[in-house]
Amino acid sequence: MVLRAVIAGVDRYQDTDIKNLSYATADALAVADLLGRLHPSEVDAEVLVDEDATRRNLMVAIGERLPRVTSEGDVVLLYFAGHGSPETTATIDDAARYLVVHDTEYDSVFATGLDMERELPRLFERIRRPRLVLMLIDACFSGRAGGRTFEGPRLRAERSHVRGEHRVSLKGLDLGEGRLMIAACDDHQVAREEAAIGHGVFTNYLLKGPSAAGDSETVGILHLYEDIAASVRGHTGGLQTPVLNGRSALARFPRVW
Repeated sequence: MVLRAVIAGVDRYQDTDIKNLSYATADALAVADLLGRLHPSEVDAEVLVDEDATRRNLMVAIGERLPRVTSEGDVVLLYFAGHGSPETTATIDDAARYLVVHDTEYDSVFATGLDMERELPRLFERIRRPRLVLMLIDACFSGRAGGRTFEGPRLRAERSHVRGEHRVSLKGLDLGEGRLMIAACDDHQVAREEAAIGHGVFTNYLLKGPSAAGDSETVGILHLYEDIAASVRGHTGGLQTPVLNGRSALARFPRVW
């Protein structure tokens, strides 16, 4: 069993109309560092930050490389920190949401971002063999100004108008199965990052891990979600609550905290 991961974070954007962030890259690197709790021979992680986190590189890493190297017993972790956005100008599909990568163009989000509704499910489908795939997203999609999102001209006009030496082995762990996605907040909320903690609020509590993991070498993903969601909601006074989507058959994650 191998934990295979694609971890991406974007602070700096090629298009100057897209506001840079401050802590998305730190978030991605910290999540990658968490995996150091596992045996190096059991981890295969690709980390893409800033200029390397392009649409092409992410599509290749997730849609081409992972399907070739994963086996049925593997676990797949996908993580993204950066801007999310609705389309900025077109009115054709107001419901579409996009991950905004380094080379996304402000005026062409449809063509240059990653479509959450259509492309991500297709990428998930290509990763067929592993029984457990978990995606974590520290971004937001509301189109509200502030946080890890931005609003386009049309929307704006409408509104104006390793820890320790012990390493965990994946061998013999029962991780169940599932295809799950945890996002930092609901569609109408803003995903916050704060200088005081040096991270996105969601990732800050992800890095802390569940408060009652006990001695088990695995953590139930539903328990992990509930713990993080409660902490984020409390931290933000109810303004940001992470959401969970997907299916789980007793899905668990190796305890890397």
